[in-house]
Amino acid sequence: MTTQEYLISSKLTKPDTMIYVQKENKKIEDAKSHYLRTTSKLHKLHNEYIIAIKVASLHQNDYLVKLLPSFLTHHEETHIGLTEGWKYILSQYTQLTDLTMSKPSSPTSIISKSVNNIEPDQYFQDFVAKHKSNPLTGEKVTFTTALLSDYSGTLKAEKLAIDDLTATSVKQKLEDIRKDVTKYEEQKNTVLKEQTQLEADVETCSRLLKEKDENTTVLELQKLKHKVSVNKWNFIKTKCNYLHYQAVADFIDQSIQEIDGEPPPAIPHLDFDSSSSVASLSSYLRRSHVNLSKNTNSSWLKTLHTTTGRGLAERNKWECYEESSVRKISQDLGNFNETAPVSQRLEDEEWFHGVLPREEVQRLLVTDGDFLVRESKNKKTNEVLYVLSVYWNGHRHFIIQTKEEGWHLEGPTFPTIQHLIHNQMTKGQPVTSKSQAILKNPILREPWELKNDDILLDMKIGNGNFGEVYKGKYKPEDKVVAVKTCRDSLTEEQRKTFLQEGRILKQYDHPNIVKFIGIAAQRKPVMIVMEYVEGGSLLLFLRKNGRQQTRNQLVLMCENASSGMNYLESKNCIHRDLAARNCLVGENSVIKISDFGMSREEEMYVVSDGMKQIPIKWTAPEALNYGKYTSLCDVWSFGILMWEVFSSGLTPYQGMSNAQAKERIDAGYRMPAPQGTPEEIYELMHRCWKYDPEARPHFDEINKELKKILATI
Repeated sequence: MTTQEYLISSKLTKPDTMIYVQKENKKIEDAKSHYLRTTSKLHKLHNEYIIAIKVASLHQNDYLVKLLPSFLTHHEETHIGLTEGWKYILSQYTQLTDLTMSKPSSPTSIISKSVNNIEPDQYFQDFVAKHKSNPLTGEKVTFTTALLSDYSGTLKAEKLAIDDLTATSVKQKLEDIRKDVTKYEEQKNTVLKEQTQLEADVETCSRLLKEKDENTTVLELQKLKHKVSVNKWNFIKTKCNYLHYQAVADFIDQSIQEIDGEPPPAIPHLDFDSSSSVASLSSYLRRSHVNLSKNTNSSWLKTLHTTTGRGLAERNKWECYEESSVRKISQDLGNFNETAPVSQRLEDEEWFHGVLPREEVQRLLVTDGDFLVRESKNKKTNEVLYVLSVYWNGHRHFIIQTKEEGWHLEGPTFPTIQHLIHNQMTKGQPVTSKSQAILKNPILREPWELKNDDILLDMKIGNGNFGEVYKGKYKPEDKVVAVKTCRDSLTEEQRKTFLQEGRILKQYDHPNIVKFIGIAAQRKPVMIVMEYVEGGSLLLFLRKNGRQQTRNQLVLMCENASSGMNYLESKNCIHRDLAARNCLVGENSVIKISDFGMSREEEMYVVSDGMKQIPIKWTAPEALNYGKYTSLCDVWSFGILMWEVFSSGLTPYQGMSNAQAKERIDAGYRMPAPQGTPEEIYELMHRCWKYDPEARPHFDEINKELKKILATI
């Protein structure tokens, strides 16, 4: 019996009819959602199976043809090396214990002759010939076609399923495998370089032995040969891994290319003629409405006409509701086979902002309907959560719920977050019935919000307050960069402080300020990416090369730093941690201000959370005593920086603890000038160290003064 026949035969009243239709529509939505989830899971499992077969086949072939024979060779070379070593030891022993003056008939001579007759290369031939076995043969790894015997969908043996529900996972898999390809290629090249060097060392050692070099022994040569053997074995393993992953990547890429750049095909349609069903249902509802309007004995219509004169208005309201309901049902059923156009990972979606803190996110959401998705974590369980942040009469944050079938808010479940967001946007449904928030305008990532996959960490170059600092590469621009990472163990508040440095830096552009490139916060570790300054820390530079610098060069360093600080002061930025350790030495010894982790964008900043991490010996008295920071506090620190420059990187207030230095500063003590400091420079230092902040010069004045001094030296 069709839906229309059931409605006619059951003689339902108008409200009952609509309730029935709504219930049926809900069932259809649930069925659709279940179908999508099940199909998605089946297709993904099929793809995993196909890839696993490919990997198993490649591995088995290489294991039998390359890995086992090469391991046997390595094993034999190891024992030959051990035999050569023992031969050398026995030979030395017989020579050192020979007290018979090498008489041919002596036991020592007989032993020596026996030792010399040992041929390590031939020693194991008889053993191998006796115990060798036939080569192993492997089982052919193929697709079990019986799995598809009772299946009538689009899946095919030996072929990946690329459709709108699997395209994301397949592309993600390809990207992951390509990372492994790159990793093993780098390892292969590294091992090959080591092999070349080791073989050269073996050749050199062999030559020195022939020349009877006193510092070279046979044992050293055997150690080198053993390293060569181990390296050969490692090279073969690494090369096999590289070729495995490359072959799998090519296989997946070829499958993706078969759709020829077109959007991935939709999943198969259900056997459900939605358009005809909707048309017949709509027609029935309209006819029943006409019939019911004519039937004055209808109880629900009679009630409407007799309720305080509002019958007609209520009936019109009902008619509007009916028409909109019919349209709604038509749209729902008409879109039954539509799915979100998902062709990428969640972190590739421009509206996904990764692990940016809530406060940073709220800066971006300003108008009703603005939304984005971010990653958070459960404070109790540390479980990863995905949060939909929306502006709707204020900022609202909804945790996207997950279960085995997929992702959901209050409505149906979807296989991916992308499908869920697409559904919410296209249908204009409230996120929750309580909030009534509707998704209208996705807030896309800004250019400075980088992808974590675009950052390649190379070499650790230091430690920061919140994590390690690396030299790395920003792949889209093939640019060498410095990368500050944020430890996973940090609290939400500490992570917010870490990101604050990036938020401050991104606004600035000055030759004496380290250049900001972006923040990568799609996943952990969160990273701040900046220009890589080749010369490194000014403090280390001064300690290593300070004595070789001319007075002119030292003054120029101070001038560079003052120029950068003058720029910051003009932007109402208080650095709060100005010191030689937080300046970098660039090309042509240009000084760049760095490390804005403690900076604040205010004309005055008052600390209220303690002074635990304050660099006492660089900090102005009013900041230490009252927690009050202004740009004039940075001026005090700049005076200390100048002292560091002219002292070749000595620690200020030599021989004093932090408490002693603070006490003596309050009593009026000021450090003497480092040896060789120009009088004008020391005078400027003293002005920077005035106890009254208002008596100190501002950075524009300091910069002008240093330029004058520079011109006279």
